[in-house]
Amino acid sequence: MWHKTFAGFLSGVVVMILVPSILSLWLVAHINVILATSLVLALAAWAGVMTWCYGAESGKQAWQRAGILTIPTIIIFVITFFTAAGPTG
Repeated sequence: MWHKTFAGFLSGVVVMILVPSILSLWLVAHINVILATSLVLALAAWAGVMTWCYGAESGKQAWQRAGILTIPTIIIFVITFFTAAGPTG
């Protein structure tokens, strides 16, 4: 049970933080609206990720489900960060 909890918690937090960050980097002109709405939607998404990980048969399956969401989110954020807001030297 704790494996499912940690998998859902960690992947949910990563998704909850990075998705609004990605959207704010893409749509800089509307950053106030994006951050306000994505805060509400991100909390709902976090609850969905937690529920999806709790629904797994085992801890291994919960971590696999967490990775399915977390790894693409991290990759998209890194690409977006270095293309939209990266170092400008």
